[in-house]
Amino acid sequence: MKKTAIFILFICILIPNIYSQDNITAQEIIQNVQNVYKDISDAKASFTQTVKYGKSKAQSSSGTLYIKKDNKYRIETGSQTIVTDGSTSWSYSPSKKQVVIDNYKETGNTFSPNKYLFQYPENFYSDLEGNENMSGKEMYVLKLRPREGGYVKSAKLWVDKAEWIIKKIQIVTDESTTTYNVKNVQLNVGISNSKFTFSPPEGTEIIDMR
Repeated sequence: MKKTAIFILFICILIPNIYSQDNITAQEIIQNVQNVYKDISDAKASFTQTVKYGKSKAQSSSGTLYIKKDNKYRIETGSQTIVTDGSTSWSYSPSKKQVVIDNYKETGNTFSPNKYLFQYPENFYSDLEGNENMSGKEMYVLKLRPREGGYVKSAKLWVDKAEWIIKKIQIVTDESTTTYNVKNVQLNVGISNSKFTFSPPEGTEIIDMR
């Protein structure tokens, strides 16, 4: 599930701007964002994803994300479904009629939706890289760097100045650069734990790596 760990996605919500933005630091931005997210138990959202491998043409796709605390998430696109209950993970390809089952692996450099939504990744340094206008809104751009070597080499977060929400994330590895945008967010909707398990359709080839 190494590759699935980078399917990183963030939930966007609206709150009034109650913090001063003058001379702000990266750590203060992160704390303000966490103050927004701390009461979220689960969420559902649609997303778009763009992946670029080296000099090849970027590939785009869209899908739906379900997320719940304690390392539970489900990512559905037209070409793949990725599910974990925090203990077991499933990666299903409908075109291949194949599912790969493995133990969920959490390391210091794992880039999971839960880690970046519900807790600041302590294994990364953060810096305020600058400001950027995105779709008519002003954003802080944060650069994250891992404290130790690993699969994720760096990441960027775009945080809305007026709302303290993350609108965009970019993840860089040795293999690719992946960018996510999140929309149509529903928060604390009471997603059942059954959403975070997977039953392969009849006729699916099962590859069990546990």
